[in-house]
Amino acid sequence: MSTTGPSRIRLNGSYWKHLNSVPFSEDVLPSSLFLKNSHYLVVDLETQNLVQDVGGWGHIDKLKISVGCAYDSKTDQFLTYRENEIPALNALMRERLVIGYNVRGFDLIVLQAYGLDLKDLDVFDIMYDLQALTRQKYMKLDTVAQGTLDVGKSADGLLAVEWWKQGKVDKIIEYCLQDVKVTRDIFEYGRKNGFVKIKRADESKVEIKVQWS
Repeated sequence: MSTTGPSRIRLNGSYWKHLNSVPFSEDVLPSSLFLKNSHYLVVDLETQNLVQDVGGWGHIDKLKISVGCAYDSKTDQFLTYRENEIPALNALMRERLVIGYNVRGFDLIVLQAYGLDLKDLDVFDIMYDLQALTRQKYMKLDTVAQGTLDVGKSADGLLAVEWWKQGKVDKIIEYCLQDVKVTRDIFEYGRKNGFVKIKRADESKVEIKVQWS
């Protein structure tokens, strides 16, 4: 990840706990990423295969993309990319702050198989930020969407793979775009209000303060 000098980048305490002279993304305070980047791109992918189809989580780079979708804050447009169009998505990601939900643990790894160089990117992962704030690992997007927006996911990745096998690409695009919109709306809600909410199993909601501006 590039930096523009010490006056532009503020570091978390985690930076001083490892010996690497270059800060990892989790070492950089979100406010520094937002200061550095005027525009952002919310990204989400759907795949042609399930994790068990490619030999487990250690091989998710082999899942193959069915559809990639994004929201570009510069143009205020939602974008759709088929597998053969992914290089165009990769190019746009290099020009924006990339925002996603578990994008670091999934989407970016899958995109590496399509030539994406992670060193070119600035990335803000909402799930990882909430994990750092709450110490709750692998919080589902649906948990945050229902808590913050009172909106749930319209489907899931398992169904999206089944749609791919059935040739129902339009349904995959609709689902992927909905996830991008929900992620965008959660991010914008947190920016404007300074908090998001998560929904508990007992239907109660918990407010989580965030610094996304």
